[in-house]
Amino acid sequence: MAIHPLIEQDKDYIISLRRWFHSHPELSMKEYHTAARIEEELSALGIPTRRVGETGVLGVLKGRKGPGRRVVLRADTDALPIQDEKAVLYASQCPGVMHACGHDAHTAALLGAARALKKLEDSFSGEVDLVFQPGEEYGAGAVLFVREGVLEGADRSFGVHMQSNLPVGQVAMNLGAENASVDHFTIRIHGRSAHVSTPELGADALYAAAQIVTALQGLVGRLKSPTDPALIGVGVLRAGEGYNIVAREAVIEGTVRCFSEETRAMINGKIADTARGVAALYNTTAEIETESFTRALINDAGVYAEAAPVIERVVGKGNLVAKELSLGGDDMAEIMAVVPGVYAFVGSGSEAVPGSRLAHHTPGFDVDEGALPIAASLYVESALFWLKQRT
Repeated sequence: MAIHPLIEQDKDYIISLRRWFHSHPELSMKEYHTAARIEEELSALGIPTRRVGETGVLGVLKGRKGPGRRVVLRADTDALPIQDEKAVLYASQCPGVMHACGHDAHTAALLGAARALKKLEDSFSGEVDLVFQPGEEYGAGAVLFVREGVLEGADRSFGVHMQSNLPVGQVAMNLGAENASVDHFTIRIHGRSAHVSTPELGADALYAAAQIVTALQGLVGRLKSPTDPALIGVGVLRAGEGYNIVAREAVIEGTVRCFSEETRAMINGKIADTARGVAALYNTTAEIETESFTRALINDAGVYAEAAPVIERVVGKGNLVAKELSLGGDDMAEIMAVVPGVYAFVGSGSEAVPGSRLAHHTPGFDVDEGALPIAASLYVESALFWLKQRT
């Protein structure tokens, strides 16, 4: 293990930041106090900032050796609508809201890295763009930075994510795909009410919706290759006004997860075709809305080849491991689509810290804070490596 010396010196600072963010979680696109604290920390370092959207923060650190390459370092900042059940001093102080995915750790690690890089600014040329991104949980934040054009012209991007099923000291990263694309669909079925004893006088939206839910699973099983991972998941089916009334309306909500853009387009199109076709069969109609959260996260092959040795220098040979493909999404993919990059998953689980090996998005979730210096060192070392490469 080779933690950067400046990160080792600031370990307590980074941990204290993580605990503050953990105690003060804010939901997606409402990270106002979080953004203000980030600005406060960067301002104290003399790093200028600007807001991107209402709660995104961009810090810009320029090396004193003049113009050069631009490196984007990204951390997400939002929390989840979950009640924190941990009995720790840094537990959430906001009822019903907690950092249950490690974004507090990502934010603290990037601030720690910013502090180290500021001390090193005399040693490099170019620019480090510090992206503190809101709204990752709903795919709403990364696109703000992309749309505003603040990342245009950057050479490399890098981000980290805590990984509870990986032990502290290991990092998982793939050559290629890591996380699936995420789309959300809503199907509204419109029928006609009647007494259940005379169904022929109505148009049963509930029955049509149930048939649509069943039919959707065939799209994954029969219209694509089994070697091309994809998922259609339905989490909501609402319908009915009474036990003896033919349902007039029904609502289906679900998600599509894919690794291929071609498969993604095919499945989303077929969902609409299936919904309309099945609805018409039962004399109902269907309206379909699709919302895109993020594309698939696929590490750039060339950037992976550059980053892997840097990561191994931090965690040691044999501790950079392959990551299991995940059908969960991460909108770091939107940043990597415009700035070639990679995404590293930092082991944060240990038997010593209760909750650190629990699944993400659960009420007892925690991280072993031994992961924080590793994450911060990865930010620092990757940035310094790329800044010192010739264009």
